[in-house]
Amino acid sequence: MGTTQDDGPKITRRQLLGGAAALSLGSTSGCVQRIRSILNRDSPSAVSLSVTAPPADADRMATLLARHLVENLEAVGVNATLNVLPETELYREVLLNGNFELFVAQMPPMEDPQALSALLHSVYASEPGWQNPYHYADIGLDELLARQRAESGDQRRQVVAETLDHVCQTQPFTTVAFPDEIRAARTDNFRGWERHELQDPLSYLTLDRAPAVSQTDQLPLKLAVADSRMSQNLNPLSVEYRQMNPVTDLLYDPLVRRIDGELIPWLAADYEFRDSNTLRVSLRPGLRWHDGTSLTANDAAFTYRFLADTSLGKITQTVPAPRFQAWSRLVSDAHAVDDTTVELTIPDTSQEVAKQALTVPLFPEHIWRELSDPADIQGIEGSNNITNAIIYANTDAVGSGPLVVESVSSGEEVVLRPFEDHFLQRGAGLFEEIPAAFAGQPAFDRLQLIMLPSNETAVNQVAQGDVDATATSVDPREPVIRRIVDASGVSQFTERSHSPYQIGFNTGTTPFSNPYFRRLVARLVDKQYVADEIFEGYGSPAANPFSKTRWNPDSLAFGPEDPVVPFMGTDGELDVETARAAFRERGFEFDENDTLIIR
Repeated sequence: MGTTQDDGPKITRRQLLGGAAALSLGSTSGCVQRIRSILNRDSPSAVSLSVTAPPADADRMATLLARHLVENLEAVGVNATLNVLPETELYREVLLNGNFELFVAQMPPMEDPQALSALLHSVYASEPGWQNPYHYADIGLDELLARQRAESGDQRRQVVAETLDHVCQTQPFTTVAFPDEIRAARTDNFRGWERHELQDPLSYLTLDRAPAVSQTDQLPLKLAVADSRMSQNLNPLSVEYRQMNPVTDLLYDPLVRRIDGELIPWLAADYEFRDSNTLRVSLRPGLRWHDGTSLTANDAAFTYRFLADTSLGKITQTVPAPRFQAWSRLVSDAHAVDDTTVELTIPDTSQEVAKQALTVPLFPEHIWRELSDPADIQGIEGSNNITNAIIYANTDAVGSGPLVVESVSSGEEVVLRPFEDHFLQRGAGLFEEIPAAFAGQPAFDRLQLIMLPSNETAVNQVAQGDVDATATSVDPREPVIRRIVDASGVSQFTERSHSPYQIGFNTGTTPFSNPYFRRLVARLVDKQYVADEIFEGYGSPAANPFSKTRWNPDSLAFGPEDPVVPFMGTDGELDVETARAAFRERGFEFDENDTLIIR
């Protein structure tokens, strides 16, 4: 018999938020879930799904969002299970092995629509990493992604609007909400936390010592980190360790940096377009790697060849780097003209987009060329198409950035010190295009990143004066925020994250190969509720990764509800009968037990 609306289960706010504490690393493993999916079905055609998410102690908001989705899937008649994995294992399963049905996590920073090319272009669907992890293929979208790359100005904005609309209509992933990035920072040792986005680790270079502090004595900058992964791996290419770059951005410099939304020449002294396809870059003089080796145009040219194929031709199938492809793939050829000049070929690309190819970090050829051999590592399937470069821990990282590794203690601490040969050390005023606050000797003599087990512990350490600030975003629970507000000498800094939370679908598997099914699943999530309750008001619901930016068209603005996939319920509670009716309207069926089935 069918279930009436009054009899249908309702997922209450208290049930959702109260359940987070029970979600830990002891939850279902991926292997057990795959067995369950095969053996524990109500009928051969019953829909059984696994939602993969990190544990609550690593990302409480992702876990609660996943639980919200799982409970509403179950309410509508889907046999759904929450599969909790440690973050490193989660990203390895999703991004390297492709073993998932749905996953909940934050996206990489979305700062320009070209980033969508790596996320969604079908040419990347078989590659590991953030290259189309959804295994999505859509000819129409491929054409739009190619067009936006070739346009500039208002014409590009129009194509981007069409692209975003296409993504929203087909839902290869569901953008749920942007969290706020929250930091706690003391002002008794260092000032200037508000000068630049704290999401950009280069902001630490712009700090000043507080007036009451000696301007000559040694003074470390101590940062609390509620994510021990950065003490286990400093490889910019390792996607399972590196969603954001709180350390590697300080160790590896690009030719051009994005600072406060602007592209600023960095290792590049200048660059110019020789013609519509050729970009010539001149390096600053006297650049060096952390080991004292000269950084030359050969290293820059090598970087683009290496990111395109980390095997450098040693494997028949190319092995692209699992990060930075949105930008590195703009370059079809790179060669050194002389020691300080590199020339890049960038076909079918507007100058507006082409110059963003310069934002990838440079890699020293004398180190990374030796890492191009095939890797064999437990836990990564098909590792014959993975190179050592992708799995190398790199804890003795040699970059060219403003800080250099002094020591690494896994699970405990990463210590960096200023790189004396960095071009910024030559002093303020020498580089007109770079804000003066970045130049010269940093206000600290050491940067200590101290690994702590939780956000609460990190905030307590700041409140007690044991560390200067949190380097990772703080969980916005009221007791944690109250601890910041009540602590003497501590300020709270809040910024909108560039990395929205998403629900990613494996579109290469049934039923997610069906766009109508993806849209219906998206409608089981109350995005406003997620922002208000799960994010506790520190966030905003979103229809796509560029909501509330200049790229978002008015038609996709998030109003009282999502403009394309509105929630089928109110205040976080699903209207079960409305949801089931929506599934039936699209041709999906339910059996006599109100279980969703697919024929």
